[in-house]
Amino acid sequence: MQIVIIILKILEIQYNKTINIFRNITQKKENYMLYKVRRADQNDHLAIETFYKDALPHIDPIQTSWIPGVYPHISDALVAVLKDEFFICLDEKGVVVGSVILNTDSQEAYKALNWSKSSDESDQKSLVVHTLIAHPKRLNQGIASQIIDFIKMFAVKNNMYAIRLDTLVDNVPARRLYEKNGFAYIGRYDLPSFDNQG
Repeated sequence: MQIVIIILKILEIQYNKTINIFRNITQKKENYMLYKVRRADQNDHLAIETFYKDALPHIDPIQTSWIPGVYPHISDALVAVLKDEFFICLDEKGVVVGSVILNTDSQEAYKALNWSKSSDESDQKSLVVHTLIAHPKRLNQGIASQIIDFIKMFAVKNNMYAIRLDTLVDNVPARRLYEKNGFAYIGRYDLPSFDNQG
């Protein structure tokens, strides 16, 4: 198995743009297919397992640094469901086509970066995005962008100061997606691989 060194790109949205966020989301809704993003519950276990089994084999582990069978893993998703931290994106037929984990848990490396406002208080008020997945067989259909818009609204409604996330430095499609959706580059940092071997 190839050992991957994960390089972080930390991204942040400042909430002095709150009005623009809502305006842009409202304008975009007309262009979306009929997707709905909501918090998952225990009744969604089978649908989430089906989504993970169908989607994960098609995700490039070199581009994402994700390790098949290690991360992301269905057990992590189901634990996030129990914690009310797992959200799913459903198409017009009710099929799960995307997912994300949202909480305030961040890597230790986040603390080493120079945020525009850095304190323990702001760290607690930052929403952290984990494991955002849009089904690889349905790329360029607005799934990831709709999930990101949901994340922005969720953060504002929950009085978060910022949204923070990371991606592998070479994951150009993800970086373009985040930049297109208003995120800004903060810095990069090395992390160990998901299997702790690199």
